Amino acid sequence: MAAAALSLSWLTAGVAGAQPRPAPQAGQHRGVWEVGGGVVYLAGYDLGERAAELTRNSTSTSVGSFEQFSSDSRITAVPGLQARLGYYLTDGLVIEGGFRFLRPVLRIRLTGDTENAPDTSAEETLSQYVVEGSAVWHILPLAFAGGRGVPFLTGGAGYLRELHEGDELVETGTTYHVGGGLKYWFGASRRVGVRGDAGVSFRDGGFDFEEELRPVPTAGASIVFAF
Repeated sequence: MAAAALSLSWLTAGVAGAQPRPAPQAGQHRGVWEVGGGVVYLAGYDLGERAAELTRNSTSTSVGSFEQFSSDSRITAVPGLQARLGYYLTDGLVIEGGFRFLRPVLRIRLTGDTENAPDTSAEETLSQYVVEGSAVWHILPLAFAGGRGVPFLTGGAGYLRELHEGDELVETGTTYHVGGGLKYWFGASRRVGVRGDAGVSFRDGGFDFEEELRPVPTAGASIVFAF
């Protein structure tokens, strides 16, 4: 009887040890790390119009300055790369750090030259680096498909660094962002999924002709892994 009892206990322990460990639920598991990477899209935005003015000759009958030509500047829309690393503080709250790299183009169109020079355009490619921190709140009551699909809201701030073409000049600034999106997890373990998000990034500094806070729409898509 003792031998039978001992054998039964070993069998029970073996079966229990063979049971798979519960997998983390998407957006609902405190203590899980999440890493992801993919593409990001930055919408274009205008930098405004400016006029090149010259002071009139002292012998001129007119006073003041005159406009020699005008310029219209714009940063073009561009895709880029992004990566994130996050940690679940609670079942629904994640803190994460992110990095993105883009190569936007500065396009300046010159018109209205007083010496009748033809209208022309000049371009310069910038290298843009952004390092940011965010808080991500998963809206668990709105989860669907058995918890695989989880909508979320996010917000945070970051450091902006832009290099002119040839890395001859550096511009720095700050970014602030708000947005939202959706995560969807695959498989029984729910350790691999996709993430899509969209929002607005507010630039303060960096390359600009004026000191102002500029809103720039953004969107992104990533593959995410939980571990």
